[in-house]
Amino acid sequence: MNKKLLIKTVLLILICSHFASCKKFLSPEAVSSFDATYVFDNMPNARKALLGAYGPMAGDFGYGIRLSGYWPYDTDEIQKGTNTQTNDEGQLLAKYLGIPGNLQITNPFNQLYQGVERANLCIYNIPKMELYKSGSPLQQAQLKRMHGEALVLRAQYLYELCRNFGDIPVQWQPSQFETDLFKSRTSRDSIYDQLLSDLALAQTLLPWRTEVTSIGDAVDERFTKGTAKALRAKIALTRGGYSLPVTGGALIRPSNYLDFYKIAHDECAEILAHPDQHSLLSSYKSIFKDYLLAHNTNDPAGEFMMVASMAYGSNADSKLGIQTGTRVNGVGGGNLNILPTYFYMFDSTDVRRDVTCVPYEITFDTIKTGHSINAINDGKFRKEWVTNPSYVFSAGNSTTSNRPATNNSLQNMQLSWPLIRFADVLLWFAETENELNNGPTTAAIEAVRKVNLRGHGGTYKETPPVIPTSGKEAFFKYLVKERMLEFGGEGIRKYDLIRWNLLATAITETRARLNTWATTTTSSRPAFTPFTYMEDGPAYAKDASQLPSYLYFVDKPMRSNVDDFNPFLNSFYKPSPAISAPAGQTRVNWWLGGSSHQRFASAFAMGFTPGKSELLPIPQTQRDVNPNLSQNAGY
Repeated sequence: MNKKLLIKTVLLILICSHFASCKKFLSPEAVSSFDATYVFDNMPNARKALLGAYGPMAGDFGYGIRLSGYWPYDTDEIQKGTNTQTNDEGQLLAKYLGIPGNLQITNPFNQLYQGVERANLCIYNIPKMELYKSGSPLQQAQLKRMHGEALVLRAQYLYELCRNFGDIPVQWQPSQFETDLFKSRTSRDSIYDQLLSDLALAQTLLPWRTEVTSIGDAVDERFTKGTAKALRAKIALTRGGYSLPVTGGALIRPSNYLDFYKIAHDECAEILAHPDQHSLLSSYKSIFKDYLLAHNTNDPAGEFMMVASMAYGSNADSKLGIQTGTRVNGVGGGNLNILPTYFYMFDSTDVRRDVTCVPYEITFDTIKTGHSINAINDGKFRKEWVTNPSYVFSAGNSTTSNRPATNNSLQNMQLSWPLIRFADVLLWFAETENELNNGPTTAAIEAVRKVNLRGHGGTYKETPPVIPTSGKEAFFKYLVKERMLEFGGEGIRKYDLIRWNLLATAITETRARLNTWATTTTSSRPAFTPFTYMEDGPAYAKDASQLPSYLYFVDKPMRSNVDDFNPFLNSFYKPSPAISAPAGQTRVNWWLGGSSHQRFASAFAMGFTPGKSELLPIPQTQRDVNPNLSQNAGY
């Protein structure tokens, strides 16, 4: 490789700038015209190289929208779009109709590999720096942390590639040292095994969350020891779970899968043994409203264990809250639709429902206009909660508290994407305890209880859910439901269902229940078929005849605290009080079928094919230049 190409290889274009309010760690400076020898010759440049390796997580083709809002759907919680005749590549991908030429697959695929290359440069060069062994104690500690972060970054990029594409080409060193330009695919299992080893090493290099200042680093969104442990647990569960062979057919799991559950269990147990580092934030709503949407994931509990950080600018920002979330003054939102069947998995006092599901839009800044049940949007990235800076929305114009008005609709709000929360660790721990002990233990039950109790605001206002205290299958089905309720809209459900070998079952049973809902009328209320793969929702939500056909909301209610005001005046769980709307109220068809509701049901996962759709197709552009790159079955 000539020097000009080498220089291009080590371009450290730091695509993120200062992030208001939370000591954003990505610097606007860049080292763009020097080779690796210069870049890894001193601390400041090495740090810029490491921060450059974080860059491919961000932007439209990273977790800014494609990896977070396109790839993880449709599932039994959410579908992306309801148009059965769409030509939109993103929606086709979510409907399991992606093809090898779909750019919503190709561009993120390439960006993930860019992240691998940048991480490889750091992993190779940082330990070779003179300061790594002979620098001051602080310099050595900071460089070791950078080394550990690079290992975590590479693990995340390769994990994302493997869980979506199966076996993939992989290299473990910078491209400048590679002689094979046309790599064939490597077994995902062997890749996962290497990542598990890498993350064990990364833990020895990284400080805990509260120790970063002791080595002279600022508190920011960079990875720490807890990140490495949690990601290792996540990858171990995937390695020990079911996966689709690239040749197609039935999903399989390794015969020694319990070995990987043990790895995940031990990592989770170690995190739980350090409650001073990571614990549950007391308020579920606060996770999103007061921290994530306030542009600060440094919550005091350390619940955010791993985030893909964003910053202002089209290449570094996210469309979260713009394409996703609620509509405000006619702007944005609406790309993700909460399934009615998911809405009714929540009991009436579960605060997670009203954080995750938003059955209204906001007009004239403070007026909440109620929606029908086929127009509920995801709520964790709702625009009305965004602060620091906050935004003023209008169709065609937008301003923020610290930026000038523009003539275009707002496209970015710097919202980061949560990859792992502490609630994950608690539920993974419970899952592994159940699996390794052939039934739930006291510790497993307590871990689930903590998550569920927080989900109910810290106090049960009605009969508490009954967590199974015996029976491996019963406890597992409860966990399948609890993870659904806890992580709705966070891009987790599809991959959980795959590793449990439940995605095909979940889609089939959800589609059947959606079709029952879509054909409901005031005179015909067929019963819902119970879910077999998870514990069902509350008993009072299982009988369609007891659910309202209509809901009523107040016409133009002006409230100073729009956040706390519920515009609907009757229960989501009881029959409608009247047929016509009372004065001053507007009626919407809620649980009442019709053509639009039938289209909603028909659009759900309409291209899903078991034994094929659990993997995405390898991008055709990559196969065009690499004759050794085979395609996944069915594509």
